Amino acid sequence: MTKTEQKYKVFAQAYVSNGFNATEAAKTAGYSENGAEVRGSKLLRNAKVLAYIDEEMNMLAKRMRDDASRIYHELWKQVRMIDEKLEKHEKSSDALSVLDARRIVLTADKNNLTDRLRRKERKLSTLDGRKTESKELVRELKNEISDLYLEIAQIKEEINDMKEEYSFSNRDALWHKDWKEILALRTAILQDLFDRSGYKDVSIRNFALVDAQIAKLNAGGNQEAAIEQTIIVSNADQMQAYLDAKSAKKAGDDDGESPDSSSD
Repeated sequence: MTKTEQKYKVFAQAYVSNGFNATEAAKTAGYSENGAEVRGSKLLRNAKVLAYIDEEMNMLAKRMRDDASRIYHELWKQVRMIDEKLEKHEKSSDALSVLDARRIVLTADKNNLTDRLRRKERKLSTLDGRKTESKELVRELKNEISDLYLEIAQIKEEINDMKEEYSFSNRDALWHKDWKEILALRTAILQDLFDRSGYKDVSIRNFALVDAQIAKLNAGGNQEAAIEQTIIVSNADQMQAYLDAKSAKKAGDDDGESPDSSSD
């Protein structure tokens, strides 16, 4: 490559990178500042320079596509990470609900046993164990009281052991405020993905997913509110499938246009 061609190359690179300013590109390529404007104008009519500019534009377009692909991939990665976090939250919530139900049942059983124990102890206190006719009843009551103490102790131990299960299940649970914020972030990312996919007229809010789920939480767990949505995008794979389906439909509509539509 000659020295002149090298300057052409530098000019083309500078012209593309500086936002297509020929004067500044001429200066960058080493041409005189006084005649940079005229020189830049002439260079833009040079076939070799134009070829170099085309080459730089193609390289720029490739870099932009690569960057867009990386950004697109990273956005989907973010959505999938959020989906995993939400899935863990749902599993944690289910586990905590089961634990709450078990605790309520065990507490009720403990209270019932405690009431029975007190009645047995009161009855025992009214009996005279020295009397022959009372000795057998006293022995039976003492055995029953001993068994009741044992059952109550076992239930207390089981309730106490549940603390560790609560701690483990609560690890992935989200606070109400955090839950709404992460859903809002998910919505923003998905809207960005829609925009980048060419569906700027489509609003994620139209799916009412976030609003329905927040309403579900505020209402205390009404699942039907989310299930009855016409379109619900519950995870990244469904969103990707939806975008692919939209693209296929759009392409099919374009291919299926009537040949006579443009001949009028």
